Amino acid sequence: MAHLIKLEDYISRYQYDLNRYPSQFTRMKKERWYYLKSEWEQAQSEATLSEQTMWHGEDLEPEAGFFSQALYRIKNWKRHKKDDMLNEYEKMDHQLANVSLERLRAQFLNELFYSQLRWASSSLMEESTLHPRYKQDTWLRFFSLQIPDNYFLMYKPVFFIKKAPIDLDILLISPTELICLTILEGDELSVFEASSDRFWIEFVEKTRKKRISPLLSLSRMTGVVKPLLKEAGIHFPVRSVVLCPNSIIDNKVQGVRAEFIDKRTFEAWKEKQKKHPSPLKHDQLKVTSLLLSHCQTNAHQREQEVSSEQE
Repeated sequence: MAHLIKLEDYISRYQYDLNRYPSQFTRMKKERWYYLKSEWEQAQSEATLSEQTMWHGEDLEPEAGFFSQALYRIKNWKRHKKDDMLNEYEKMDHQLANVSLERLRAQFLNELFYSQLRWASSSLMEESTLHPRYKQDTWLRFFSLQIPDNYFLMYKPVFFIKKAPIDLDILLISPTELICLTILEGDELSVFEASSDRFWIEFVEKTRKKRISPLLSLSRMTGVVKPLLKEAGIHFPVRSVVLCPNSIIDNKVQGVRAEFIDKRTFEAWKEKQKKHPSPLKHDQLKVTSLLLSHCQTNAHQREQEVSSEQE
């Protein structure tokens, strides 16, 4: 699960303490899953015991409200831990004994995604107004949940360069490189003819459409991040990627320093990112901190201030 450190121009707690929050989020994620899975295993065990007892004809009333008791234990444990990572579990309406492990994990990841959104739109004292669309944003979910937590994710960040805001697409900061990434959406039957011109051609069935070249977005991104790295004297590889997971790219471009990932190579590319073996590195943190310092932030005072322990 990549660390969502910047979303649009929202305030992010990562920008205040980049050394603390990545490890804290990773630790809490592991602790919550361990605890929730333990509750699930206990529920499965009790359900099995109840079935065996009934099979042997004993008139034993099953223990009622296990799920409520589990939630009670979780909420009490949550209060002792004093953080908000499990707030959403209070809304779960199925007994753990009747939920498969796969479904439990899916729900767990879904709630972690909501926690990521909270962390990427609030600090201890301030918050930004999160647009509801981000809760259903397919690509934000993909990068947040499918990319491992040794990556930092900046999703549609707004940089402030030379007194002007500049909207970018997606930045992934791995331990070894900075990836400037743009999404090219197309039909399953689409074939994009890549070129160095301002427009690409999308062929789908028997139609021919002009599409703005994704290379323009990549050029804008590298035009922002490369000068920042150079000015700071940081040598860190920058790579450009066009991601087109549903369609095919017919690449006829010569001399363009960009990687084209279409539906033929998308799964391999995804697995490669998942298997990046390196932990967070000093240079990665240095680059990320530099980028965050040049981002625009719009936020307002939180209505109810929350102590650092509760965050």
